[in-house]
Amino acid sequence: MRQTFKKAMMPLAVMVLGAAAAFATNAAKQNEKAPITAYHYDISKPSGQRCVAVTVDDCTPMTTSQICTDAFNRQVWESPVENGLQCSSQLYKL
Repeated sequence: MRQTFKKAMMPLAVMVLGAAAAFATNAAKQNEKAPITAYHYDISKPSGQRCVAVTVDDCTPMTTSQICTDAFNRQVWESPVENGLQCSSQLYKL
């Protein structure tokens, strides 16, 4: 009787663990795409206020092939510190 119970419960346990792993993986992927605050450079603003905050999705400071842009196709930066004619710390698309 115990052998039959163990044989019946094993597939159920595997399915429960598989479902839990699927939910955990999905939650981790969605956290990667959380919106972040970035900054675009606006030359029309006074010096010291030219890095203007915007919200962007799917950007990271880790180097990838594409530069991150906002909804208006302006390049965005990670830091509001002005550095010449740009803000500091370039962002890239995930």
